[in-house]
Amino acid sequence: MKSVDKKEVISSQSAEFIQQGEEGKFLKMISDTFIIKMENGAQGYAIRHLNGKDFILIDTVGKGAQKGVKHLVEEGYKINAILVTNKEAMRNTYDTLKTISEDAGGAPIFSHPMNVNDSSFPVKDITSKNKIFDHFSIELDDFPSASGENTVIFTDINEGMVFAANSATGASYDEDGYKVKLTDAGSENKNSSLAEAWRTYTREFRYFFPYKGKPVFNLEEGEQTDFILRLGNNK
Repeated sequence: MKSVDKKEVISSQSAEFIQQGEEGKFLKMISDTFIIKMENGAQGYAIRHLNGKDFILIDTVGKGAQKGVKHLVEEGYKINAILVTNKEAMRNTYDTLKTISEDAGGAPIFSHPMNVNDSSFPVKDITSKNKIFDHFSIELDDFPSASGENTVIFTDINEGMVFAANSATGASYDEDGYKVKLTDAGSENKNSSLAEAWRTYTREFRYFFPYKGKPVFNLEEGEQTDFILRLGNNK
């Protein structure tokens, strides 16, 4: 990560910056928050603790992430945990969960029990409280999904950041604007429940980071309310 920190960033809070970034390397978007592009449009994220040493990774298990994750360890950082927020990410890992954990310096992997099919590696229950989440001021919410469960992650770092799992999809990097839509949950009832989950979402945030598609930066208080209403109505 030190090499990323030294890189001159002119417009890191933009889709163009992410689009032009190299796949498989962590790109710094905002303070202590990084994105890594993987195959098939998937995106993983990293949050660095204020102590400058600890990291928590989010969905950094897809093909293309291995080099970036191992680089963090080589640079002397400690990866406290890897959070896998959705079943699609769990189905498309670059290697076994055991190898992924080893690449991350032995970091534990957390996910919802409904998303885990590999019984050969002890995945920890992401719904259980633990000191690691407290360390990064993380709070979690379960959202409907076509299969398994989406775990939407919130942290009050940077005035509030939401990592939306596979419950919402950002605009394509080739599109103008930053329109975010609900991801199809597989049935009318699930889609209705997913929309309701967003309409009633009350955590305050400025940044919105989906599993796929453009992130949304610098939402003001009024803009956040409009954003949630539009997302909850899928408009």
